[in-house]
Amino acid sequence: RAALQAAAASNRLREKWAARGRPTFRTRIGVHTGWAVVGNVGARERINYTLVGPVANQASRLEGLNKVYGTEILVSGEVVQSTADRFLWRHIDRIVAAGTTEAHEIYEPLGEIDDGRQSEFLARWRVSHAAYDAGRFDEALAGFRALAALRPDDGPSRVFVARCAAFLRDGTPPGWDGAWHFDRK
Repeated sequence: RAALQAAAASNRLREKWAARGRPTFRTRIGVHTGWAVVGNVGARERINYTLVGPVANQASRLEGLNKVYGTEILVSGEVVQSTADRFLWRHIDRIVAAGTTEAHEIYEPLGEIDDGRQSEFLARWRVSHAAYDAGRFDEALAGFRALAALRPDDGPSRVFVARCAAFLRDGTPPGWDGAWHFDRK
């Protein structure tokens, strides 16, 4: 909820600044859950309040992947599992982040669970993504193009249009298992 509120506040500020001719920026948020060391770390002369551990690394990777997918908030499957009854989630992709070997499901929060404004778009997204997962890239491409036409600013739709077009043109990479592998942060 805090991430959704922060993104909404950032969007309002960006619109305000744009209207005044000021430079704007995008807020990107990555959310993951797990054990971590949190607190003051360092020497007496130089102390820093920080978060250390794999959970911080994963959240940082998710934050960075927002640039790739054109999203503001990405979360791990672990977060979705514990909040599926409270929020509406769009499954974005199955990825292997740079510097890792384990595949992770990543999601975008679309709002509170009772927000019915997203249901038609989300249903169409799920159909297109199921075609993608099954390797029916021509069907997936048509679906993602239709979604991109509905919402021209939807980054994930544009990413999957380009990816499906490349798979149809060049074929899938050898050993493709549905997970998208990132080679750099």
